Amino acid sequence: MKKFHLLLTTISLDVGIQNKIKKKKAMTQGFQTVKKARRAGTAVAKSAAADRLSNVKLSTEQANLKLKIMEFTRSHLKSFQKGDKPSMFVIQGDAGTGKSVVLNSLFNEIQKASTTSGDALLGTSNYLVVNHPEMLKLYLNICKKFPYISRNCLERPTSLINKLQKDRSIADVVIVDEAHLLATSKDSFKRFYGQNHLQELMGLAKVLIIVYDEKQALRMGCFWDEESGNGANLQNFYDQVPDGRKDWYRLKQQFRVAAPPDVLQWIEDISVKGVIPKYPQKSEQFDFKIWDDCGAMFESLKEHDANLGQCRMLATYDFPYRLDGKDYYVTCGDNFKVRWDRYTPKAVLPWSERSDTIDEVGSVYTIQGFDLKYAGVILGRSIGYDAKNDCIMLKPEMYDDHAGFTKKKNIKDSAMVERKIIMNSLNVLLTRGVNGLYVYAWDPELRQRLAETRK
Repeated sequence: MKKFHLLLTTISLDVGIQNKIKKKKAMTQGFQTVKKARRAGTAVAKSAAADRLSNVKLSTEQANLKLKIMEFTRSHLKSFQKGDKPSMFVIQGDAGTGKSVVLNSLFNEIQKASTTSGDALLGTSNYLVVNHPEMLKLYLNICKKFPYISRNCLERPTSLINKLQKDRSIADVVIVDEAHLLATSKDSFKRFYGQNHLQELMGLAKVLIIVYDEKQALRMGCFWDEESGNGANLQNFYDQVPDGRKDWYRLKQQFRVAAPPDVLQWIEDISVKGVIPKYPQKSEQFDFKIWDDCGAMFESLKEHDANLGQCRMLATYDFPYRLDGKDYYVTCGDNFKVRWDRYTPKAVLPWSERSDTIDEVGSVYTIQGFDLKYAGVILGRSIGYDAKNDCIMLKPEMYDDHAGFTKKKNIKDSAMVERKIIMNSLNVLLTRGVNGLYVYAWDPELRQRLAETRK
């Protein structure tokens, strides 16, 4: 297999995506929104994602995993002594392998057991944390459908860390969803003054249950990688836990994308290996298409949305965007100019479920963790074509998420991490569609090369 050539130039880390004043203001509004949602005792807006997660039937593998973790949790809570390191159970899996489905059912079961007489979990203090505002909205909706999950046990990691440290208390069980989004360095703008979220949580919980996928790390300040020595390494934290008090389980079966193997291979080839994939065969169960015209792709997507709902345009972070209250646009060719998703912290429903967002383009931060019926993905300016080696050519200087590229002390090879972040973001976008995936390449040479694979 040919290695894909990576075009590197000096990255200009200018003032970029947000100035400090606007960032603080937006952050404060986000905290106020979560607090307001928690205070509201009224019914929460209907959420399709919440319905799926609260009503899904676990597969045999998922049900057995849930049972295994419940036994693990009870056993290690009983044996915990003051001064012990926490027990740790890691659930690893690629996007769409059902990690969140297991997690939601598991947390409801743990909370139910905490009210059950005679159970080892009776009276325990347990939390579910996620470092993702859109996912937190989802969980605030879900808690209305899971009888034993209350709003006050759902937190962002920084909020829980600060709360427990202030109270000088320790949680019994902490479940971390999307652990690859945990901070791996200090972030005073978000009120985190430690060096690593997980490091802090290990001193504040008796049992940690961690849901993890290193291929979804998207920022240098939250960069997890098991091989390069950049950012943080989950294995290092796992190794700190004594033998007999830890376990690691990998989910492999794909549940989200109802695609045949050749489509899954296409996604793997282009977003992980960086090679030009073989065009998948036509399938009745999954609609895959590479488009030469972005405007036409958008019109087709809107038709599917009218019939199915939850069909959205997505793009790599290669088009300018600033958090200043103005609209910014993704432009491709002569007939596609659609605004980026607007910052709406007061919205109750996630972006992917609001009907008005059909006229927006979602970013990786908006859509991570969520499903779509159809995803129309724009491969933006940072993803080009290397004709000499017939493979993907990355152009990090074209990637517009300057905040994501802000170098941290624990990043040794920033050029490598920039490339990894772009590929991770592409993988996240390409794995959102349940029934269909449409793809358009902004780069003319890549667009032509992908079109040739149809022949």
